[in-house]
Amino acid sequence: MQANQSFWKWLTMTAVIAGPVGYWFYSDAGRTSSAVYAQQVAEARSSRSELANESSVASADQLSRVFRDVSKSVKPAVVSIKNLVNVRQRTRGLTPAEQFFGGIGGTDLSEQAGEMRQIQNGLGSGVIIREDGYILTNNHVVKDATALEVYLSDDRKYEAKVIGTDERTDLAVLKIDAKGLVSAPLGDSATMEVGDWVIAIGSPFGLAQTVTAGIISATERTDQGITAYDNFIQTDAAINPGNSGGPLVNLRGEVIGINTAIASRGGGYNGVCFAVPSNLAKRVVGDIISTGQVSRGYVGIGPVTVTPELAQQLELPPSTRGVIVGRVDRKSPAEQAGLEPGDIITAVNGKPVTTDSSIIRLVGETKPGSTVSLTYVRNGKSVDTKVTIGEFDQRKQEQRVQLLENYGIEVEEVSSQLRREYGLEANEGVEVMAVKRGGPFARLPAGIVIKSVNGQAVSNPDAFYKAVEEAFEAGSLRMVVRTEESEAIVRVL
Repeated sequence: MQANQSFWKWLTMTAVIAGPVGYWFYSDAGRTSSAVYAQQVAEARSSRSELANESSVASADQLSRVFRDVSKSVKPAVVSIKNLVNVRQRTRGLTPAEQFFGGIGGTDLSEQAGEMRQIQNGLGSGVIIREDGYILTNNHVVKDATALEVYLSDDRKYEAKVIGTDERTDLAVLKIDAKGLVSAPLGDSATMEVGDWVIAIGSPFGLAQTVTAGIISATERTDQGITAYDNFIQTDAAINPGNSGGPLVNLRGEVIGINTAIASRGGGYNGVCFAVPSNLAKRVVGDIISTGQVSRGYVGIGPVTVTPELAQQLELPPSTRGVIVGRVDRKSPAEQAGLEPGDIITAVNGKPVTTDSSIIRLVGETKPGSTVSLTYVRNGKSVDTKVTIGEFDQRKQEQRVQLLENYGIEVEEVSSQLRREYGLEANEGVEVMAVKRGGPFARLPAGIVIKSVNGQAVSNPDAFYKAVEEAFEAGSLRMVVRTEESEAIVRVL
């Protein structure tokens, strides 16, 4: 009790001592605070008066109205897409009693096959591009699906049919059985510039009809490793998982991109998002709807980017930019145009070519049968030539990839030019076109001729691959190879 009285006595004394000091601080702070607040009130009233008459506010209000109008115009054309897959349900194991009695009715439940059921494999977005039910989305949104469900803005559900897909641009076209739908027009992505306002609409994390806004951060973003034809619009409009396949829209309500990917360490929005340009999508959509597949240009070369290191190795000027022709396919447009391995391509139709992906994209986007101007450097001199674009054969490309994977080498019949240079007879040898890095033939350069495998002459690719298979089985592989200077025996295994 005494201690408690001492405490309250101390507290009272503290209060008594602090009283005059506190009054001084409070009074001074009060005067200061009042002056500051009075100034803030005056500024607030002045600002409100200015805001009421300021044209910039009217402009901001007008921009808000534009955002609202664009959202109202496009949202009914944006859909959510559920990717469904069939899975087999696991059956429960036997209980101890069932194990003892041999199951129920003599059946071992642990061996029964489970029933098939559908589960959601993924969720994405899409945009209706025709009133009769055609929908544009990403290929990765619909990939591996056994069924697709499309939900409209009013939650109506439709089963969707895949009309066609294109892995190289990560685009796909779906069709639902509906008419009189609201569609969104595909605009001209080439007119968009860095700094332009854009709006993204989709279903991030399953939140349908979400609208976000931002600007175009960059155009023609290439070499991102997202698709074979990287040429993205970059934006800071918030895009998250579930937005894929949804539209990126300009302030006129036109689709200028299909939201496809984000740059993120954690899988969520980080301010760096990518969309496939609408001009590229238009051609893909047109081909898919008319034929079910995409037609692409082809010239028949193996391009290699000229890096500063490669330029130094090849003793090229440090400023050299372009792609080196690593190989020329037999009977290809490139061969017919006179291109040779070692040529450095610098432009296609006047557009600079700086990487292998850029020439693949420029040629791929060109309609087969059309003629383009190709600029290349040979022996230090710039040459212009015309090339008639062929049609890319996807099946043949897949076969080539498979050959590299299976054998580690791709060969073709020797070109007539190389036969003359090497003094080879007709049907003598095969020409090395490409080798797999780290594979058994990795040391062989492109352009070398293989005359025989383990003493067996090879006159065409089929004979070569058959001989290689036998050599692999035997565990020993020796080849006679021919270069411009000499002929030698090379041991592979």
